[in-house]
Amino acid sequence: MTTLMRTRGADTSPSAGKGDRAATGAGVKPPSRIRGPEVAVGVLVTALFALGAVMWHLHSIEKVSALAVASKIDRGAVIERSDLRIVYVPADSDVARLDVDQIDRVVGRVALVDLPAGALLTPSLVADGATIGEGQAIVGLSLDPGAYPAMGLAPGDRVDVVRGLDVAALDDEPKVIAQGATVYAVEELSSDRLLVSVLAEQADADRVAASAAAGGLRLVMVTR
Repeated sequence: MTTLMRTRGADTSPSAGKGDRAATGAGVKPPSRIRGPEVAVGVLVTALFALGAVMWHLHSIEKVSALAVASKIDRGAVIERSDLRIVYVPADSDVARLDVDQIDRVVGRVALVDLPAGALLTPSLVADGATIGEGQAIVGLSLDPGAYPAMGLAPGDRVDVVRGLDVAALDDEPKVIAQGATVYAVEELSSDRLLVSVLAEQADADRVAASAAAGGLRLVMVTR
């Protein structure tokens, strides 16, 4: 007699395996899909809000017009209207400036320093050009390097004309021939030499002209 033995608790029917597999897979969720269009729309909306906030902030700041340099102006050059342009700066800015209606304070005047493009103009950067008054005269000097400041000279600069020591006279001392003269024009010659026209009182100009033939004259730049 053959005895069949079954393991307790074991179900060998075909349906048993299917049930187990179904139970195992029931607890696993499929990965969520990334919704590209929705993300793109969200990013775009955020960017638009940020841009709107920036534009609102910019428009909320009150601005005023100011005069600025359109292209580089060299020191000593006479400023013309074409050298200027209008820019806008915050009204509460502490930066010194000239308003557009003050353009006559700039045009026709001389730049005291090199002015780069975009620089705001102020009264301290310009000065009146030299004009010949009654009792004044202009005298020309041909100067070698060393007889004028290394930074160069420009129209409007104030200078003293000084005669150097005469090595032949041991008791000679430097002498100021013309004091507080004004550079009227400057022309560059060869080998860094300068032809400088100086505006001075008539008597001073005569002394400068008389001393120029002997040489040894130097220009000393002084404050205005």
